[in-house]
Amino acid sequence: MNRTTAILAALLAVLVIVWALVSINPHHVTVKASYISTDTSRVDYVHIRNKDGEITMKRVGGTWRITDPYDYPANPSYMQTLLRKIADLKLESLITSNKDKYENYEVEGDEASYVEVGREGGTIDSFYCGKPSKTYTHTYMRKADSDEIWLVAGTPRSSFTRKPKDWRDKKILRLDKTLLERVVLKFPDETVQLRRTITTPDMDTTLAEADTSWLVIPQRGKPFKPVDKVMNRIRNTVGRMNAMDFLVSGTDTIPDFSKPLLTVDIFLEGDQHETVDFVADPDSENKYVARKNANEDTVFLVYQSTFNNLSKRADDFKEKEQEKKAK
Repeated sequence: MNRTTAILAALLAVLVIVWALVSINPHHVTVKASYISTDTSRVDYVHIRNKDGEITMKRVGGTWRITDPYDYPANPSYMQTLLRKIADLKLESLITSNKDKYENYEVEGDEASYVEVGREGGTIDSFYCGKPSKTYTHTYMRKADSDEIWLVAGTPRSSFTRKPKDWRDKKILRLDKTLLERVVLKFPDETVQLRRTITTPDMDTTLAEADTSWLVIPQRGKPFKPVDKVMNRIRNTVGRMNAMDFLVSGTDTIPDFSKPLLTVDIFLEGDQHETVDFVADPDSENKYVARKNANEDTVFLVYQSTFNNLSKRADDFKEKEQEKKAK
């Protein structure tokens, strides 16, 4: 290598080093730190404010509950997702401290979600969640006590922008179907009882093990065994019933339940008893309003299919003529 070539090579090396030093972002985080201070396994307080309102949720033991603006169990699936997304938030890089840029990144104004998360009586992280990055893998966020907008690894925005009323647990009933003993369907003009019977080998020597079956006891006529398809639909519906929406006393108009279209009484082993009343939704032809255990503080909007699955008269449990012919 001649002297000129050596000098050029040395200059190139110096330029590369200078370029590398200049290109380094002093605010880029090489070891990504968690965005919040508290381990999410110890978080017991969450408050969210967005354009649709505010909500506060607290954990007592292992159960999350909405405490404001009403008292109601929180949706456990939504809470699990929220805490996982918060735990995944990692500092990436500082974007700007210019307040004029706040609305551009949606960390101020109607589109921003304000969040408090931490331990009640302890450390609470407060921040604004802004818009997602172009790749939808990061989010622009700003701590409430700071002017700095950071690009944060993670995508929590969908949880923070959820409407307050949607955080309620949509569960109406979660029952162990194997513990069902009796279901009573009460219509204004008819009552149908469904009763479980268990026959043991001691009672019937032809059996090798206990046999569980159901019996329909109509208001008039003799008891009979129900068609499996209809009976299973009843058992599945009372075992797992969800709301599609809610009506809250004091905020919404609660319909009159004095003359329900259908009342379902559910009896389980261990003296557990649940009652659900159904009336038509005055605002929709395809929905019904359900009341659980005569409590009208919160009632539930349910799909028509939920009502139809339970609204079975005695004759609906009998095998149809066309079904007999098909056998």
